[in-house]
Amino acid sequence: MRYRCPYCRHLFDESPPPACPACGRVMVVPSMKALSERQTRRRAVERIRRECERQKAALQGPVAPGVWHNPRVYLAVIAGLAVLGGAIFRATDRAARRRHAEPPHRRAMRHVDVLAEALGRYRFHVGSFPDAEQGLAALVRDPQVPRWDGPYINQLRRDPWGTPYVYTPTSNGLPVLLSCGADKILGTVDDIRPDPACFDPGTEWTNGWVSAAERLPGVTVLPSRP
Repeated sequence: MRYRCPYCRHLFDESPPPACPACGRVMVVPSMKALSERQTRRRAVERIRRECERQKAALQGPVAPGVWHNPRVYLAVIAGLAVLGGAIFRATDRAARRRHAEPPHRRAMRHVDVLAEALGRYRFHVGSFPDAEQGLAALVRDPQVPRWDGPYINQLRRDPWGTPYVYTPTSNGLPVLLSCGADKILGTVDDIRPDPACFDPGTEWTNGWVSAAERLPGVTVLPSRP
């Protein structure tokens, strides 16, 4: 076996001196044991690499039919579905808690503002607010009037106290729109009315306007409650 200086590339016989006679630098000559250990490690790394490639090919291939006869596979699938269902339930539960945590009067204020804005968009397309017979139902289903391009809301709900929202068109000006409030009596101090500015949504929303049914795919627009 011959050796070569790693610094100046000088060649030696089988028994090199500690220092290179050509450049004078000290060399550490690897022993046979060190070479054997290095080869062993290299072979171990190569075995691991081949095993990794084999497992990767097995994962990318079709699932063996015998896998589905293993009860552990079914337990793993059931556990995964349980975890996924729990996550969905927790997310839905948090959303429901947030919704119920909102004070009823603030929810009613938000609802009447949304209805007022929808009425403004209805008037922009049709030219006038819905009449008394059409009512707020005209926001969710076509009242068979020209240029109607709704629905303008996804669903017509009752107020937080279970009372229908009051809508009364006027001969001139804005219609009357309100929630009767907690006492459920029209004309008392706790009636909740929208911000008048909400009846005029402007024109920016018309750029790329799509109806509520197209904005919320998969949602069925329900008729208003009697």
